Amino acid sequence: MAKMSKKTPITPAAVEIDNLSQFIFEGMEDASFLQPEPLTQIPNVDVFSNTCELVIEVELPGVRKDDIDVTIFKGTLTIRALKFECFEEDKVNYVCMERAFGRLYRAIEIPFPVDTMKIKAVYKDGVLTIIVPRVEDKRCSSKRVRIENS
Repeated sequence: MAKMSKKTPITPAAVEIDNLSQFIFEGMEDASFLQPEPLTQIPNVDVFSNTCELVIEVELPGVRKDDIDVTIFKGTLTIRALKFECFEEDKVNYVCMERAFGRLYRAIEIPFPVDTMKIKAVYKDGVLTIIVPRVEDKRCSSKRVRIENS
């Protein structure tokens, strides 16, 4: 089971923001990518590119492949995952607990046009590697426009 914070908002501003977000996202059950989620951690990423592709490496140690969701929407790549504990809480007395469990979330802006149909993702040894192929941005190229007689 994922550990979640059981604290409730105590400040009036936090309650107002919570009510506002509930109002905004009401009736949007179909658009799950827009739903706010409680987070416990933000995974570390390395992002690098060359002339052909953008490569994103995300550290997700202890996360099962089936619990990872990668989506791209309007130039933003979103990674969501769920990391479960591997032991029963009532049977263990913690001496020290530094590992985090729960929901992970990371959104990465894609800085140039990409081919969303050819994105590949591979999960191996706790690292998710996402390869996003570039496409030529034709908006920056110059082209002479011929003027016709009317």
